[in-house]
Amino acid sequence: MMEIETTSELPEINLNDRVAIFGGTGSGKSVLAHALLRSIPSGWWKMIIDVTDSINEPTALTFYDPLDIPWDKVSEGDDATWTMRFVPDINAALYDQISALYMEIYEHGACWVWLDEANEVSTAHKTAFGLRKVLLQGRKAWIGHVACTPRPADISKSIVTQSQYLICFSLVDFDDRQRMSRYIGMTPDEFDEALAELDAYEYLFYDVAMRTLYHVPPVPTDIVIALETPVTEEIT
Repeated sequence: MMEIETTSELPEINLNDRVAIFGGTGSGKSVLAHALLRSIPSGWWKMIIDVTDSINEPTALTFYDPLDIPWDKVSEGDDATWTMRFVPDINAALYDQISALYMEIYEHGACWVWLDEANEVSTAHKTAFGLRKVLLQGRKAWIGHVACTPRPADISKSIVTQSQYLICFSLVDFDDRQRMSRYIGMTPDEFDEALAELDAYEYLFYDVAMRTLYHVPPVPTDIVIALETPVTEEIT
């Protein structure tokens, strides 16, 4: 069985890295993604793609037109936040909106993107063109990316194969656990044993390049509280 290291010190995540986060509802995946977003230094554009309009980030400027990203509005003046939140129109073509948004992000560059509920805009057989372009070519444009989903078996493989880090919270579905075990290089039984060792909100963190698997404790309570409370400063 692959050796699992216990640590609270994660590898350094670069501003143009890709991270994929998997876990069931309420497992802690969105809290971790939110903490990663807040850890990005001021002076770097940050984008939340909130497909289900459910993320509370009071420092973000919300917008709805994928072709009119408010880059200047969030990066100028004394109240600069550098954070934006895109909420798509659920009554319009979702894939077209997401593709257009990602193409605009790619042309701009230098942005950290958090795609929440990636399963809504990507399947094993269909992925928005702009999303695929950022996954495959975004590193050279200095676009970092974190994708969250409860269903690793039902998303584009590019989200996983282009990631430097794979993070897994508890998973209920058998197909999802099997898929993750293959990605990490474990047997399904070994992976199930590793998940069984996780307490609430703990997770497995896999460094793809180093082929190293870590058992990581939950996001600290003080950071979770900060994420759920209106703030005006970034967490560092």
